[in-house]
Amino acid sequence: MLNTITKYDSFTPKGKTGLREYNRSNYCKKGEVHNNFEDLIKNAKFQYIFLSYNNEGLMSKSDVEKIMKKYGKYSLEIKEYQRFKADKTENRNHKADKTYEYLHILRKTILKKT
Repeated sequence: MLNTITKYDSFTPKGKTGLREYNRSNYCKKGEVHNNFEDLIKNAKFQYIFLSYNNEGLMSKSDVEKIMKKYGKYSLEIKEYQRFKADKTENRNHKADKTYEYLHILRKTILKKT
């Protein structure tokens, strides 16, 4: 909706969702997300990095942990929630009643330039 307001153009909704065509970022592509996430963490110019991510994302908890541990001291907080179900269609893959929110915490090791 915000894209349509921002563009202030005419647009014909398509499909079930009525979304307009858009370019997905590499963080939304299963084959690209790991490399792009690692590149982001590696090049981030911050001492602390916090990432809130749930168990239904493209990267698993262990994928994020493995990448973050390479760059400093890593810790994790987990919160369980009742899973929100917007509809009851058979086409949905999510059979779980619970979802887990992970707060990945990284204190980056600062490497001194020589």
